[in-house]
Amino acid sequence: MKERRTHTMSEHYENSGVDRLYSAVWGENIHYGVYETGDETIETATWAAKRLMAEAARLRPGERVLEVACGYGATARYLAEAYGVSVVASNISETQLARCREMAGGRALDDRVSFEYADFHDLPFPDESFDVWWCQESMVHSPDKERVLREAYRVLKPGGRAVISDHIFWHERLTPQERAAVEARYGMSNLSSPADYERHITDAGFTLVEHRDWQRHAALHRAKVLARLEQHMSEFAREMDAETLENNHRSWAHWADLAAEGKLSLDFYLAEKPAG
Repeated sequence: MKERRTHTMSEHYENSGVDRLYSAVWGENIHYGVYETGDETIETATWAAKRLMAEAARLRPGERVLEVACGYGATARYLAEAYGVSVVASNISETQLARCREMAGGRALDDRVSFEYADFHDLPFPDESFDVWWCQESMVHSPDKERVLREAYRVLKPGGRAVISDHIFWHERLTPQERAAVEARYGMSNLSSPADYERHITDAGFTLVEHRDWQRHAALHRAKVLARLEQHMSEFAREMDAETLENNHRSWAHWADLAAEGKLSLDFYLAEKPAG
């Protein structure tokens, strides 16, 4: 069995107060949304983003999907139900994996969705064993994005697709103080801009098929998430320690400012492993 590595953000998500914040504010989707009018709820917009990503990936019934850093498992359940694929949803947070299994209970998905511990830097799966590799707003946490993408390339079959969305900090636009705050929060120093992501993808051997700039959606989503958090601050203050609540409120407010200033983006990438 491969050794389990610890990481600043995995420890962050294991905190019970943090888990409570994310589940209450973001809901079952710890992901960004795509907004058509701007009036949509957080929940409606996050489901719209998943649909757009799945349609771009041309998911077909019977295909095998590996989702890495799966959060609470909402994407895995959605893809299995809506597109007839089978999904291995993986995570390094045991707290989130437990919630995944709990939330999947009662649905007839046992034969098509499984939840497993896996670090996306060192996947415990054979070469060429999946049709689609899916990663939603999680590579930002990685201290070695090139390694993550090489692992994605390895486990995909020839012709397989990598589906990636991420909230991306433009290191070229951040002040030194802003960059220091981001690096401290994420416990790493290899910030990558959208152009860097394109290079990481192609350096891993993939062909970049599509890139969508969803920055305006990032700004709107961050504002909505912050507003919902602030609406329930007094409730959360009764349920968790003050330091956890204040640290997260400060970070979420900072991310909302950075998104409004165009320094935090949301980008979607579709890449393909050459067929041969």
